[in-house]
Amino acid sequence: MRFITLAAVTAQLAAATLYEPADGKIVFGAWVETESATTVGPVTLGGDSPSDFNKRLGLNAGVFHMSQSIPLAISPFDQTQMTAPLNLIEATKTDAILFLTIYPSQTAENSFDLITDKDVQLLAWQLGNITDPSLSGRRVMLRFGPEMNGNWFTYGQQPSRYVTEFRRLVTAIRAVTKRVSFVWSPNAGNNYPFGGNFLPNAERTALDTNKDGIVDNKDDPFSPYWPGAEYVDWVGTSLYWKGDPATGYPTKDNSRTPADFWEHMVQGSAVEVVNSDYPFYTQYAEKYNKPLVMSEGGAAFALYQEGSTTRLPANQGQLVVQQSFWQSYLNAAFFKKFPKAKMFINFEHQKVYEDPTTGKNGITRDYRITFEPAVAAALKSDLTALGSAIEWAGPFVAGYDWLTGTGGVSGGNGGGAAVTTKTGGAAAPTGAASVTTSKSGAYQFSAGVIGFTACIALLL
Repeated sequence: MRFITLAAVTAQLAAATLYEPADGKIVFGAWVETESATTVGPVTLGGDSPSDFNKRLGLNAGVFHMSQSIPLAISPFDQTQMTAPLNLIEATKTDAILFLTIYPSQTAENSFDLITDKDVQLLAWQLGNITDPSLSGRRVMLRFGPEMNGNWFTYGQQPSRYVTEFRRLVTAIRAVTKRVSFVWSPNAGNNYPFGGNFLPNAERTALDTNKDGIVDNKDDPFSPYWPGAEYVDWVGTSLYWKGDPATGYPTKDNSRTPADFWEHMVQGSAVEVVNSDYPFYTQYAEKYNKPLVMSEGGAAFALYQEGSTTRLPANQGQLVVQQSFWQSYLNAAFFKKFPKAKMFINFEHQKVYEDPTTGKNGITRDYRITFEPAVAAALKSDLTALGSAIEWAGPFVAGYDWLTGTGGVSGGNGGGAAVTTKTGGAAAPTGAASVTTSKSGAYQFSAGVIGFTACIALLL
């Protein structure tokens, strides 16, 4: 931990987006499968945690991705409202960022119709408690209604309604707390408009951005959904390599990710069927000076085709398939060319029966990069080689205010000398065991849950 003057902290915060690392630095993390373990066909899903991810990698991730719905889903077991399992991040005893996705519920034809003012207020109070330095004190980045330009969520393809709901959420949350950073995150534009299938509530006139009477790859996949720079802190995208489309669909060829794949996806390329007239990085990260996050992404290693327990041909092999993906952005040349790309979150999941085309021919794919020892070792080696460019999580400090850069106590048991300032991004630890224990961190989180429960009671 290093100490700097309050004036320096204030100047840095004023110059950067909330929770944006300094120039020349990035944050790396994961979206792990925290659901209860279950077996589907030949694979076991779930049962993972942020702590286990850190142990497998031997480094403390700077961000963990979780999700919940709005309205909140209700547990079928005890009828409680199902919020993201934030206690699992607290268990790491680090100051890792919570990257929280809010999905409009998929239980209606138009998801937005289900969101009431009460639902929005509950979310605002929840985030107020999580980010309050006197309670949980956790940094939060909020991604609402992701991949809204796609046709696989019931809230998709409704740009004017999406913009209204995005602004509504941001306004309500900012009225409660200034400690949430907001992420606008469409899907990458490859193969837009994603098969040309339209949802019942699709706003086709708004989607036809060039006004030629057709919604196709010549239209802008992003601008109809832009809420405005004043409502957005970070811009993000979902970005995946599932194999070479030239080999047929669904892809299962287990081929190497092209070396310039990431650049093609965010700037455009005929190779990846991304219209270069709409370069995402230039249009949003550069134009509006917004940091860019890969909200979720990764390379898929195809395991099985539905209806069969025979492994698909490994071809290039899992290490080559996945290392070639992360090396397309985890390199000094990429950082120099795309300096606003500041955060990368790997989708640390397996998915079963993805992308079926006819009947039951979907593919079971493994996106995880820390379960196979050779893959995890290569990842750690590549990350470590980047040295101080990676901003790893530091030990949790109870009471520290990330907005002002002041407050907090340090120490293995929640005690110790008071500190006046703390900067994020401790040096990369040698392993998860190097994290300082902080009992006060777990206690403060519990207080946050209690406070959120009280807020719920006020609205019921």
